[in-house]
Amino acid sequence: MTSATRKRKKVELPVAQFIAIIVLSIALFLIVDFGRRTASGYRIYREEARLKAQLAPLEETHQLLLTQQAYAQTDAYVEEIARHELKWSKPGEVVVVVLATPQAGYPPLSASNSAGAFPSTDTPFSAWFNLFFAEQTVER
Repeated sequence: MTSATRKRKKVELPVAQFIAIIVLSIALFLIVDFGRRTASGYRIYREEARLKAQLAPLEETHQLLLTQQAYAQTDAYVEEIARHELKWSKPGEVVVVVLATPQAGYPPLSASNSAGAFPSTDTPFSAWFNLFFAEQTVER
């Protein structure tokens, strides 16, 4: 049999089935698209909430910095810096700067105490030898 003699069987779909297939295809596309848009909107909503949470402390810091900037432009700030940090004075005033007193040092070692604590070493070799091989006394 040749292909010319073979008859092709035509599949006939009723118009209602054809329209139903097209409508279902479009509905499936719209459902998938709606799901993608919903997921994207939810991600954007979470990002917005995260950024708003970060914004609150930053706004507080911004207000604090604006307050400090306004104070730094006043005469009171300039006078405070001049007096405390730069140690300036007004005419007729005397600036007194109190220096920190040195802390009391350790008491000097007595000659008898220091002689027994460390053996005398004349050369580096004797120092190493005493370190590893000298008799060590343990006080209890």
